[in-house]
Amino acid sequence: MKKYFKQVVFSLVLAIVGISFSPMMTLAADWGATYNSATGGINVGIGSNGSMSGGWQTSNPYNLPSGSILGILSNLLFWLLAVFAIMGVIGFVLSGIWYLLSAGDEGMADKGKAGMKWSIVGIIVGLSGFIIMQAVSALLSGGSKTF
Repeated sequence: MKKYFKQVVFSLVLAIVGISFSPMMTLAADWGATYNSATGGINVGIGSNGSMSGGWQTSNPYNLPSGSILGILSNLLFWLLAVFAIMGVIGFVLSGIWYLLSAGDEGMADKGKAGMKWSIVGIIVGLSGFIIMQAVSALLSGGSKTF
């Protein structure tokens, strides 16, 4: 009975996580897309003003991004950082559930603790990467002497 309960709880958590990745959730993102009537292209950035300016032109016959290299890489890194953060939080939550459902099983509790610890380490590494990316971008832009 205890094993069945654990399977049901794990299945429910997995279903909730799966629903959170449905297309309806992704439609809420603000990509700052603007239409350029002169070129017929759609410029896509991150944020309401499209600040990263990595564009995807519809008139491009090769369907390749036509923004600046920095804009394209920044968009890619922001996207990867978001995926990384989501995976870290999901790992932390699932490890916490695993720890709570251990019910005195020492091995399962240790696995839950280790999972939480490494999820926190992963999130810290991901945030460090974001901070480094912002610092390098600020230093290379030349517009400001401070961050």
